[in-house]
Amino acid sequence: MILLDGEITEINTPPNKADQFRELTIWVPETGEHVEITCFIHELQKSGLEEGNKISIKIEKKFDVDSLTRDLLKPQ
Repeated sequence: MILLDGEITEINTPPNKADQFRELTIWVPETGEHVEITCFIHELQKSGLEEGNKISIKIEKKFDVDSLTRDLLKPQ
């Protein structure tokens, strides 16, 4: 299992289906890279995530992007 801490640096509207999705850009200092994740807009609004929020990303042996997005948006 890998656990990465990061910060949301941008929330953008994708060109297609802008009424349904938002793209999160997350800066992960440990890797020196940005990670981009597309989420349902309603889940993003419900979770209250916004630019500047600190988040943790947990990657297990089995990598499932859909599951990662759901786990990211769960209220803690």
